[in-house]
Amino acid sequence: MIKKILSYYKVPLMLSLTLGIIILAMSMARSPFEIAEVFLGVIMGTFILDSEYILYSYIFEPNTDFAKSIFAYIKSKDFGGVIGFINEHKDEVKEKSLNSILFQVVLIFVVVFVSYTRTSYFIKAFVLSIFANSIYKLIECFLDGDTKDWFWAIKGTPKRESVLLLIIALVAVLGLALYFV
Repeated sequence: MIKKILSYYKVPLMLSLTLGIIILAMSMARSPFEIAEVFLGVIMGTFILDSEYILYSYIFEPNTDFAKSIFAYIKSKDFGGVIGFINEHKDEVKEKSLNSILFQVVLIFVVVFVSYTRTSYFIKAFVLSIFANSIYKLIECFLDGDTKDWFWAIKGTPKRESVLLLIIALVAVLGLALYFV
């Protein structure tokens, strides 16, 4: 199971661990508890975007074949199988709420708020990890040439140049948030 998780989440985990090191370097976290908070936050933030598929199965469309397969894997406690199934069949789910521009817009405000306030290092690392992985997923969609599902909530799909400008703006927000951590 660990091998399957690492094969699917190699890049997001490396991104999150790098983000954790940057947070530690930019902040005043020095105690072992604070360091553990940062790394626990970035690791948990890595998997939040894919938890949407499980929520989708239980809440929105419990009668689809996708949901029935998820239920079967969870019932048999085959969590590696759940992760493999989600990553192989994630294109079957349309109108994702966490993997969309709407979530990123809301997340921008949360990221700015969290980076300026004196919250725990866990919350900061968790939110920044979700945001960084959201940007990564958008870049994946951009490189695959399939950003239509990312912008399902707005009328029409933006041009490639507009999506590229959005990615640059999101990375700038992430950099600014890291500066103020």
